[in-house]
Amino acid sequence: MPEAAPKLQRAMERAVTTTLENMAFMEARALHEEHDCLAPSPVYCANLLVLDPFQGELVMLMPEELLRRIAGNIYALPEEELSDRMLADLMSELLNTIAGIFLSELLPSDQTFGMGLPSISRDECQELEPPVERWHFQIDGRHFCFSAGGSAWRKFEDES
Repeated sequence: MPEAAPKLQRAMERAVTTTLENMAFMEARALHEEHDCLAPSPVYCANLLVLDPFQGELVMLMPEELLRRIAGNIYALPEEELSDRMLADLMSELLNTIAGIFLSELLPSDQTFGMGLPSISRDECQELEPPVERWHFQIDGRHFCFSAGGSAWRKFEDES
C-alpha cells in the first residue's frame, strides 16, 4: 500500500504520539514500512465510526502484550493485575482520544465532528478491506496499527 497522504500522515502521527506521550509517558514512533497487524496473538481491536461532518471508520489493532505495557504505565499496576475489562476500557479511551485529535488536526478549527462509541474485540479482529489509509507505529519495538475506511478520507489526499 502506498504511503498515506501527507496531511493524513501528519495528523495521525501527531494524534498517536501526543496521546501516548501524555497518557502513558511512552514514545510511539511512526513506521514507514508495512507489517502484519494481525500477526501477534492475541490482538485487541477497536473500531470507531466517524458520523459527522463525513462518514468513515477508524480501526486500531494492538497486540495484548503492548496494551498491557501501556495499561501498566497508566494504571501503575503490574501487568498481571490488569483485567480484560481494564484493557478493553483503555483501548476505547485510546481510540477516542486519538480519533478526536486526528479529526481536530484535519478539520477547520471551527468545525465540530461527531463520533460513535468504540466497539472492542479480542482475537476477532479484521482489518478494513481495503483501507483507504493505514498507519504503522511501534513502542519499544512492538508494533500496532491504525486504518481509516470509507471514501470520505480521500478528500484529504490532495491536501498537503
